[in-house]
Parts: sequence; C-alpha cells; structure tokens
Amino acid sequence: MTDTSGGVHHRGQPSIVVGVDGSPSAQDALEWAAAEATAMRRPLHIVNAFTWPTIGGSFGMLDAGTADVAFLAASERLLAEAEGRARSVAPTIKVTTQLIVASAVPALLRQAEDAELVVLGSRGLGGFTGLLLGSVSVALAAHAVCPVVVVHHDRTAPRPARATRPVVVGVDGPGSSAAIRFAFHAAARRGVGVIAVRSWATSTRPNGALPVPGDRIEEAERQTLEEALEGERRNFPDVPVQCKLVRTDPRHALVVESAGAALVVVGSHGRGGFAGMVLGSVSQAVLQHADCPVAVVRGRPATYAADHRIEQW
Repeated sequence: MTDTSGGVHHRGQPSIVVGVDGSPSAQDALEWAAAEATAMRRPLHIVNAFTWPTIGGSFGMLDAGTADVAFLAASERLLAEAEGRARSVAPTIKVTTQLIVASAVPALLRQAEDAELVVLGSRGLGGFTGLLLGSVSVALAAHAVCPVVVVHHDRTAPRPARATRPVVVGVDGPGSSAAIRFAFHAAARRGVGVIAVRSWATSTRPNGALPVPGDRIEEAERQTLEEALEGERRNFPDVPVQCKLVRTDPRHALVVESAGAALVVVGSHGRGGFAGMVLGSVSQAVLQHADCPVAVVRGRPATYAADHRIEQW
C-alpha cells in the first residue's frame, strides 16, 4: 500500500507500529516489535517512509521518472521482505504494511495517533537517516501520543537471554506514573522483575543554609520512590520489585542499569533528577548509550493502562 499523506490505516485493535528502512538496527527493531506484538496479542503494522530524491542538473524528465519507479520498487521490496521476516518471528498475529511518501517525522507521528506503541531502530538509512543522533527519534519521543521504543542493533541481547532480564524504570515521583505502568506491564509479560531507579545528584545549598544529613535525604527519596510504585505493586503482586536509590547523575544511573536489562523505561517529562527527560541531556544519554532497548513513555493513559492478557516470551 502506497500513501502520500501518511494517513493511519490500522483499524480495530491498536497496532504495534514499526518503522523499517533496511538498516540492521531497523531489522532488530522489526523483530523486537513482532515479539512484543505477539506477547500483547496486537496487530503489527510495518511502515516505510521516504521522500523522493531531488533530481536536477543533466537529468531529464525520463531519467527522473525512471528513478522514481526504481525507488518505489525498492521500497515495496523492502516492505515485502520485512513482512516475511515479521511473519517468521510472529506467525500468529496480523501483519500489515504501508509505504508512505512523506517525511519520516510527520508520517510516524500520524501513525502514532492510533498506535499502541511505535518502535524504531537506533540508526537508519533512507528516510530514517541519523535516527538516533538526529531529529527523528527525539521528535517522536517528545511528541508521539503513544510510547516510543528505540532498539540498538549492536547492543540488543539475543531473545532467549533477554527473556530473563529485568525491566528498569526511572522514577521521579508522580510524573513517572505512565512509565511505571508501562514497565510493570512489560515485566509481567516477560515473567521478570522490575528495577525501579530513583537517582539524584548533590545540589548546591543556598548561602547560609545548614547541610541536610545524607540519611534524611535518602529517606525522603525512598519514600518518594515507594509512593510512586505503590499502585502498580498492588496491580501486579507477582512482579518482583527491586528499589535502587543512587546518589549520582541520572544519566549514569540508568545507563549502568541498562547493561543487565531487557528494557529501560523513562517518562517523557520528568521532575527532580529526571527533569526535561525527552529534550534534555538525560534522554539523549540513555537513548545513545543504553545497552538495551529504551522506551520513552508519555503521560497519556493509553491502552497500556488496561489489563492486558499476560504472556511470557
């Protein structure tokens, strides 16, 4: 299916949407998304977005038309190969594809409107060039109305090993509720635990202020962490929870924890140590340096808040 508008074509149940472009990280993202769609019993919608190349100089109209046909055919082959790969990973779910002739960011934001989740590779080609270090992943993480997961090609553990690893979530108080909910659902599907990380860096005291004892600071942070987790602990009593209080830069804390994780989950707008998560330095560091996929979750109470049927994978 070719679409110049970027319109949404997945109807009924919300889909897991994955962007593909032929790059190795996009292939890993496709497999991750297919496995997640199977676990959630959701359809998988595969999207390739690109813009026509600008052809000028000595090229005539015939040459330009020939190039257009070649690019279109290559994208259609890419989608067909991606569909076959997805069906081999997830033979029990519905898989659809869509070719969109449009810029990647607006196309994917349109897709995200009715999606359960959008999954992207960390580094892409074609329409997704410079995904991680450029504007696409940042724009999607900042503005998509559904969670966005970024998958690294060279750091994603093989699926059998990953299935035993915990889900890590950065907690910064009430603003983390959507991320915490997402993390507990993800952990329950995998049959693993949650590691909840509350991190803060030592701040400079105003002139003349008395120092606050370290144990009192830690106790206050622990209370904040426990209160943030309370609701989902009740909802998921069988999910083991490990709380980690770390007096260090939040970027460092989450990247360190990612080394043994199946997934790191962060909120889109934080407070305290995670302030400015999406557009600031914390999200950039986690997206670039985490050793596992990273989910950025906005506060919209999407279908992730519903009681999904839980399966391990």
